[in-house]
Amino acid sequence: LATGTEWRKLNIPGEKEYTNKGVHYCGLCDGPIYKNKIMGIVGGSDSAAKEALLLSQYGKKVYIFYRKDKIRAEPINLKRVEANKKIEIINNTNITEIKGEQFVNEIVLDQPYKGSKEFKLDALFVEIGHIPISDLAKQINVKTNQKGEIIIDKDSATNIKGIFAAGDVTNSKFKQAITGVSEGVIAAYNVYQYVSDE
Repeated sequence: LATGTEWRKLNIPGEKEYTNKGVHYCGLCDGPIYKNKIMGIVGGSDSAAKEALLLSQYGKKVYIFYRKDKIRAEPINLKRVEANKKIEIINNTNITEIKGEQFVNEIVLDQPYKGSKEFKLDALFVEIGHIPISDLAKQINVKTNQKGEIIIDKDSATNIKGIFAAGDVTNSKFKQAITGVSEGVIAAYNVYQYVSDE
């Protein structure tokens, strides 16, 4: 099982219409096209902080919008964000709508910022986590954790004999393509051994 994850969505008006037209889910992939532009990030995790630091290398201004009173970044990344003059954090604020013409040019906030709920920007990056695509695993009684990730051991094995999993859908802490490939290789080897032994 290597079914991956899907980006967690805001599910607000305009998000679907402007996906890849100013609404994005990967700063590394899409940040460079917004050179010298104004960008926003939704989220308050360490991932959001790292995304802001990355996007600040391209944009002239990066805003972090977070629904709570303080972002939850690792201390070193929080320090870097706070020291970066291009980054501004707007706490206790939700985005309620995304607007534009051909591309995004404005978002609507639930709290006024400098006297207005309308906020002009060129791109919005959504960094609020992932949802494991593990429905199939659950249907066949493969164990998952509270996040819905498939629980695997060092051999990429699940709780059911002969079923292995790899990649972002698993409970591995470090989710990168290279670690997913490694788990896939381990899983494939152990699948081969399992089939050969039967």
